[in-house]
Amino acid sequence: MADTTPTFSPGIFEVDLIFPRNETYAPHTLLPVVFALQNPPLAFPVAAWISWSLWEGNNLTSPGSITDGVIELALLNLTSTEPLLVTRFIDTIPYPNGFWTFEWSLQMDMCSAGYGPGQFIDTNSTTVFTISQSGQAPDLVAATSSDKCGTMKAYAYNITAEGESCGYFGPSPTTNPCAVTVNAAAASSVMAAGTALACDPLESSIYPNVTCPPVSVSSSNVAGQYHMAAAPTLLTLLAVVSGLIHLG
Repeated sequence: MADTTPTFSPGIFEVDLIFPRNETYAPHTLLPVVFALQNPPLAFPVAAWISWSLWEGNNLTSPGSITDGVIELALLNLTSTEPLLVTRFIDTIPYPNGFWTFEWSLQMDMCSAGYGPGQFIDTNSTTVFTISQSGQAPDLVAATSSDKCGTMKAYAYNITAEGESCGYFGPSPTTNPCAVTVNAAAASSVMAAGTALACDPLESSIYPNVTCPPVSVSSSNVAGQYHMAAAPTLLTLLAVVSGLIHLG
């Protein structure tokens, strides 16, 4: 088999949390959790991954809580430097109204003075949002608008060289979350792909509140292909819509 390892090029690797934000949302069958990767091939040399959790108020064991969410960015073996959306979906229809805490951590391996990993970089961020019948629907376009993009949680790193399962880091750069905007076509594609994944027969018990279109032979085949790329209990969308995302 051909070697699919991305060719290393130094640059700035940035991860931005596009959604959710510190706002109030109406219960939704597919509330998106959306991260934007800038210069995504650099996730590989630093063995990057995201861990995330979600719980009601201060109760880590609340109904609907998730304490073991993991997104293995380094396993994507990405080659395009175009920005990429990495997405999870949460069915909040049965969630109690009130405050919800979304916590995530970006983790990477920094090389030591030798040849192997020497320091484990772990950055943590928390966003509190509200679920309410009077809340707004998810809007990825508005979340990346010029008046809101600056409030994104973002981490950026200057990766100068590749080691053995780790990367060498230069001086910390300034984050630039407003460089990525999601237009209406991209947002629509993200939600449509999420519906397709949720309507996979193997996922229907996890997302019972999603209204699915009638199943045809062709759509069944597509759903099966999506499921092969999905985690067993969480939906994964590695943005096939990256061409619709603007990098300024």
